[in-house]
Amino acid sequence: MNPDVDALLVVQQHDAIVRGIEARRDAFGPRLQVLDQVRTQARAEVMRIAAQYEKETANARALEARVAECRERHARNQAVMEQAHKLKEATAALAQVETGRRVLAEAESDLLAATRRLTDLRSSGRAAQEMVLLIDDDQTAERAAIAADQSTIGAELEAARAARQVVAVAVSPSMLSRYDRLQQRRRDNALYALTPHSTCSACDTAIPLQRRPLMAGGRTIEVCEGCGVLVYMPPAPPEATAATSDAL
Repeated sequence: MNPDVDALLVVQQHDAIVRGIEARRDAFGPRLQVLDQVRTQARAEVMRIAAQYEKETANARALEARVAECRERHARNQAVMEQAHKLKEATAALAQVETGRRVLAEAESDLLAATRRLTDLRSSGRAAQEMVLLIDDDQTAERAAIAADQSTIGAELEAARAARQVVAVAVSPSMLSRYDRLQQRRRDNALYALTPHSTCSACDTAIPLQRRPLMAGGRTIEVCEGCGVLVYMPPAPPEATAATSDAL
């Protein structure tokens, strides 16, 4: 039998082990993604509230300036009304005072509402920050456990890859290169045996008749025209070989 076939079959067994370990390593990805998402959302909420608080603070300062201006104007209008000596002047001054009072009342109402919003935002901000701390505390143990498992699996994966490199030396460089390209693209076995019906055991595509004699006894490795895997012909079982010898 072709030495490359025997050696590749051993390499393929090691590759299956490596892929299994890699799958266990990659399984941590979704778990970490969920943890990160929860933490990111909590921190984003803190930032959102902080931005809203900053906006409301600027609005409150503007309202404070407006209230101060309205009060000053209202005081001037009252002074004018108090100094009016004629009915017409007093009537006009009174109208200005009433208008100023309404404007001042609206500004003070707006300022009070803004102050209440700031109070609510401060409370929400503290709650959001506490939630971040709680989430970080809750995730600490789980993240530590994941990190420990990843470290163990990482060492196991390194050892499996090293073992694979040792057995891969027995395969000719050109054949190993063909196999590696195919195995890495498929992320699955790349070498399959020919079935007793002369079909690819990966996809059941028949191997052309003219190629079968060259594959006899595993002398050559062919490429399946159906799925592209490498196909070899396994040696006949001992009883079949014995029966053939008896017949001769």
